[in-house]
Amino acid sequence: MGKNVVKLVAKAIKERKLLALRYRGQADIRVVEPHALYRDERGEVVMDGFQVRGFSASGRPPPFWRPYRLKKITALNVLGDRFIPRISEGFTLGKQRYKKDLMAAVDVEGMHYMYPQEALQDMGPPKPEFTRRYF
Repeated sequence: MGKNVVKLVAKAIKERKLLALRYRGQADIRVVEPHALYRDERGEVVMDGFQVRGFSASGRPPPFWRPYRLKKITALNVLGDRFIPRISEGFTLGKQRYKKDLMAAVDVEGMHYMYPQEALQDMGPPKPEFTRRYF
């Protein structure tokens, strides 16, 4: 794992951009929303991500949370699509594993548990009562 991989992952986390990655020994791609980058108790660099598409060695269909060891990533591409942090799916910076050596994390400051500010803006004003039954 090169320093370039760490920089790319940290940048994707800061900009909230999706990652396409391939793990060592596997030909298929995984698409992941990277949320946190940290060193674990063994000193290895790990990314916690929410996999939204692609391959799973366990056969479990996405979406799901999982840690990704950067030393096992053989191919990495930062995609143009952005994501909203998965607070309602359980992401929090209060986890014990982030307290020792957190390298990067998505900014969740001011985000509402159910509806992030971006989603509230996209929703627009409520529809008049008479149109609710049709749309």
